[in-house]
Amino acid sequence: MLGRAAGAALGIGKSLFKGMGPTEIVGRLAPDALFGVMEGVMTPGDLGDKIIAGSGAAIGGATGGLALGKLGGNTAAGFLLDMGGSIGGDMIGRAASDQILRGKDKISGGGGLTPYEKMGQQQQLEMLQAGKVQALAELGLLPAGYQSHLVDPSTGMGVN
Repeated sequence: MLGRAAGAALGIGKSLFKGMGPTEIVGRLAPDALFGVMEGVMTPGDLGDKIIAGSGAAIGGATGGLALGKLGGNTAAGFLLDMGGSIGGDMIGRAASDQILRGKDKISGGGGLTPYEKMGQQQQLEMLQAGKVQALAELGLLPAGYQSHLVDPSTGMGVN
């Protein structure tokens, strides 16, 4: 069964690259690889999160671009279709990697969130805390000696 799946994948790969020279293959895949690396680098979280996110963007973009680019052949239209397919495939790949990241978080004891969702929750908590500190300061309810001038009211974080 695994052998058949691998054979089918190789068959699809061969048909996507059919009629393309090495330079054209690199020209069509390099942007997808670059954007996959960028997605991985910018994704918060551990190395596994970065690899999953970057791979989803790169594989989705490359597959979508090559598939749609086939409609235009080896022409300028094919190159433009490749670009459009890369964008659509990237979006689908990112959605798929988000689902994998949610599963990874759930398995590791989290709430089933993507790294960006976790970061958003943390920022919401920080804003809530900053609002509480600001409200207490405005009401004069902070303890004596509280050094509010050392706290940035927009974030609630200490200022050096």
